[in-house]
Amino acid sequence: MGVRKNLALIFKYLKLNLQKEAQYKTSFILQIVMMIANNAFFIIQWLIIFSITDDIGGYGLNEVLLIWGIAAGGFGVAHLFFEGVFNLSDQVYNGKLDVFLTQPKNVLINVACSKCTPSAIGDILYVFVVLIIIGAPWWWYFAAIPVIILGGLIYASMVLCYQTLSFHIKKGDAIANMANFVMTGFNTYPPVIFNIITKVVLYTIVPAGFMVFVPVEHLFLGFNIWWLLGVLGVTIFIVSLAFILFKWGLKKYNSGNLMGGRL
Repeated sequence: MGVRKNLALIFKYLKLNLQKEAQYKTSFILQIVMMIANNAFFIIQWLIIFSITDDIGGYGLNEVLLIWGIAAGGFGVAHLFFEGVFNLSDQVYNGKLDVFLTQPKNVLINVACSKCTPSAIGDILYVFVVLIIIGAPWWWYFAAIPVIILGGLIYASMVLCYQTLSFHIKKGDAIANMANFVMTGFNTYPPVIFNIITKVVLYTIVPAGFMVFVPVEHLFLGFNIWWLLGVLGVTIFIVSLAFILFKWGLKKYNSGNLMGGRL
């Protein structure tokens, strides 16, 4: 029952956030279109690279585009549903969590879902643009949906785990920003280009591997149920860890004594 109520709350926040953003229809649509165009621009980069070489460690153009698409989809889900986690440090440092603490709903969900980025819809749509470009089989379109949802949960939860450092140390957001940079900068490239140390980091400290590489290699390009169950397990673990660290951090939170409310 609690899970159902929390899911209803998440989608209600999404609806309200999108209604607010859609008041300026031209800007709203333009953000989405420009995000798709921005992602598509990198196709040119890879076309140039693959005009020089046939593959990169066994990865051809279609495989690289698939990696890029799945990564973009995960980013899109995280920023569309849980944009609030990316601004947690500002709310902690400036005592802006007070208004969330007075509400009867789950504090973390209230904070995480309080904002959304409309351009993230473009990231999600880009997944299906890529699938069309590479001529993907029909079932990939359906499989991509749970993959990017799990990827978005992993990404948002990873960022939140590092953002909670702001409860304990000054400039904890710098570490969170660094982890975010690694996540966004590394998981759009074929994993074969990374050395063993980098791969260890991408499967542990910054779990980009479970967000993108594992689903691509063990669902779309091959099939290994154990790796896929590993993705589910990692998602459950990191989401649970994010809730625990946030709850622990709240004990260190100092109120800003701000008077305010939210509609």
